[in-house]
Amino acid sequence: DPSGKADRAVATHSCAYIKEKRPDLIGIFFDEPDHLGHQIGHDTEAYYQKLEELDGYIAEIVNAVKEAGMWDDTIFILTADHKGHGGKTMQEMQTPFIISGKGIKKGYNFTESMMQFDVASTIAYIFKLQQPQVWIGRPMKQVFK
Repeated sequence: DPSGKADRAVATHSCAYIKEKRPDLIGIFFDEPDHLGHQIGHDTEAYYQKLEELDGYIAEIVNAVKEAGMWDDTIFILTADHKGHGGKTMQEMQTPFIISGKGIKKGYNFTESMMQFDVASTIAYIFKLQQPQVWIGRPMKQVFK
């Protein structure tokens, strides 16, 4: 959606859902940065402008969590599906990962490699779920207090 309306709608509907339903888990997916990155490049001014726009939407979601009275019990994970495409270099396989909230170390930066598989493992760990034996991901336990 070149108009930018899709991500705006995602943010609006997500905020309303959080306030009304107070979910235990919600996945919110903004699709436009990926499309923009493929069209014009991931390291461009327009791409970074899109990320700045999404930063505002994330702030709205954070405020919705606060308004719903869920702030003290919430963990936020911000991630992406990749940093690059098409190869087997670490730049293409590693996943950006930001985690914050209840029980998470503040200001902690880990240097171990992380891939998309590890996000699901970390979420399972948060909910104290046993990871299926066939999963290859590993939870990022080092981020927890």
